[in-house]
Amino acid sequence: MSSESGRKSPSELKAQAKMNLAQAAQTETYVSITEKNWRVLIQSQQTQIEMLSTMMNTMETLATKEQMMDFMNQQIDVLQENANQTEQALTEFQNTLQKQAEQIQAATSTSVESFQSQAGKTSEEFSKKLYSAEEQMNSHLKKMTAVSFIPTILLIIWELIRHTWLRT
Repeated sequence: MSSESGRKSPSELKAQAKMNLAQAAQTETYVSITEKNWRVLIQSQQTQIEMLSTMMNTMETLATKEQMMDFMNQQIDVLQENANQTEQALTEFQNTLQKQAEQIQAATSTSVESFQSQAGKTSEEFSKKLYSAEEQMNSHLKKMTAVSFIPTILLIIWELIRHTWLRT
């Protein structure tokens, strides 16, 4: 610049023109929002707010870690109680089975002893009756033998008498 006149020299004007052209060549992008875009953007934000509200309401109904731990501890207590009751029922069942097995064994022993006793008595009675029947048969046989000899003896006596009388 010339200090006297306040004017710019041609080289300075050229440099400034180049700088202005370079700045003019640099384009910048701008976004323009129309009313339609603005409404959709607001609806999108309202939808996001509703989703956040729903999530917050859901979060209020979700259990906390402490609540879950309490619930799980309660469930463990219930399961332990059920396990104890099952164990007790099993023990009672085993005791009942043991008692029934002992009763069955005792009843079986009693039945076997009774059967052996009855078999012994039956065998003894049968032996007695068999012996008695044998004795009766021998007795009847002796009587029948004696009875069967009577006619023969009578016949012999008759013949002797007749023979003796005929000789005389």
